[in-house]
Amino acid sequence: MKHHKQQGITVLGALVALVLAGFFITAGLKVGPLYLDNSFVKAAMDSLAEENIHTMTDAQVRRKLADFFDINNVRDIDMKDIKIEREKTRTLVSLNYEKRVNFMANLDVVVRFNNSYDSSK
Repeated sequence: MKHHKQQGITVLGALVALVLAGFFITAGLKVGPLYLDNSFVKAAMDSLAEENIHTMTDAQVRRKLADFFDINNVRDIDMKDIKIEREKTRTLVSLNYEKRVNFMANLDVVVRFNNSYDSSK
């Protein structure tokens, strides 16, 4: 009966594993903050449920969202991108935007976010 020695990972295998780990860590550090900021944007939209936005002016709605963004350190959101549509039975507030982040060299990552709040729900 032959005994086979166990062998560990080869140098090439370790190098490939390190390159892959570095790639995913870089991706997480570049794109992760964009999703974190968008989670605060979603929370800001959800906070509109606590207000009677039918009685608020468009400027007041934008101010409430801007205050929420300031408190939570959400940057790079243009308040002009907030669309407010009013109907008899509901008010729809939407904020659709995209962010572009340089990933490495001349490779960019573009992420699109669509957020909305419907007062009738």
